[in-house]
Amino acid sequence: MFDRRYTNTSTEILSQDFPSISNAAPLLSSMKDNSSFQVGAPSDEVVAFLQHAENADPNSPDISEDDNNASWGHCQLSGWATLFASWHNISSIGIACRLIATVIKTCKVARHLCFVKHIDTSAFLSDVYLENIINLLWTSWKDAVGILVS
Repeated sequence: MFDRRYTNTSTEILSQDFPSISNAAPLLSSMKDNSSFQVGAPSDEVVAFLQHAENADPNSPDISEDDNNASWGHCQLSGWATLFASWHNISSIGIACRLIATVIKTCKVARHLCFVKHIDTSAFLSDVYLENIINLLWTSWKDAVGILVS
């Protein structure tokens, strides 16, 4: 079941904190307008990707220095491109919103890690992932059968 709070919260965060991601607003707006659209179930790979990203622990001793701080998200979000190229893999707005929320959280964690460790940076790898994932979600959304893009 689709929960509009995902898109409302995501829209607000994206417009305030990531205004340069131009496809975010049209994607979320179109998903709101077509909230019941679903194509089967998400692929096992998408579910595994989401679980891996959602359960990432920045305090884990297994996280390498190359995947931490401003680079937080690299290990958690790599491998996304083929997974989201087709809406059939994603399947539903609920999964897409869950994915967007997870990547936003990853961006926020990267900022927090740098703040706590007094690392001065203005570039975060997770921001690049967020923009690229939203752009690919927008493309796969528009290519999905049965969608009215406004």
